[in-house]
Amino acid sequence: MNALEFIDPNPHHHELNPVIWDDKAMRPEIRHQLLKIARHFISYLDTPNLKLKDVTVSGSSAGYNYSDYSDIDLHLVVNSEETFTAEKNQYNSTHDIEIKNIPVELYVQPASQPHHSEGIYSVLDGKWIHEPAHKEPTTDPKDIKSKARSYAHKINSAMRSNDLAKCKEAMEALKRLRKAGLEANGEQSVENLAFKLLRARGQIDKLRKYITKLESAELSLGEKQ
Repeated sequence: MNALEFIDPNPHHHELNPVIWDDKAMRPEIRHQLLKIARHFISYLDTPNLKLKDVTVSGSSAGYNYSDYSDIDLHLVVNSEETFTAEKNQYNSTHDIEIKNIPVELYVQPASQPHHSEGIYSVLDGKWIHEPAHKEPTTDPKDIKSKARSYAHKINSAMRSNDLAKCKEAMEALKRLRKAGLEANGEQSVENLAFKLLRARGQIDKLRKYITKLESAELSLGEKQ
């Protein structure tokens, strides 16, 4: 049986994750620790003119569709267009941070950039920016798995090519498809849920690590034979 069959493609609960939330209020110890992590990330970025506007949590951990594979998406919202992608990737890859066994993933988000999430919580202010509404899932799991298999084919095909450009192109294509799905139908879009299903299986990370491997090989110089 395909490994994708073992994961619920569209998990759903009738309450927010009780590890993080007390009803709809973030638990004080969780908020305190997230702010501590945010300060550490800010220190790591070492950018005096960061123009921090907020620190937020969004994604499935701020909604009703969390699962055992969910991260806590912690965003530094800045009044700048800089996303610090390289620094963010390096920080996340070298810091294995968890809160109550839930991984924490750091991001830098320009305040001007639209952010699609059913729930967005200001950790800085201790209140909801956009409180999630409880809704029963409407997306057919078969559609999600079908789209995920299509994504998986793109990943496997790119990796088999052993071509850095094709692997990067596949990663960007997956991100564009997910972004289009979020913009059109929000977090319940087939594209977003399929992407998250593959991420839960580690296939997105596998492609990311393979890209890094090919980049390292391209920059390396072997000894002459």
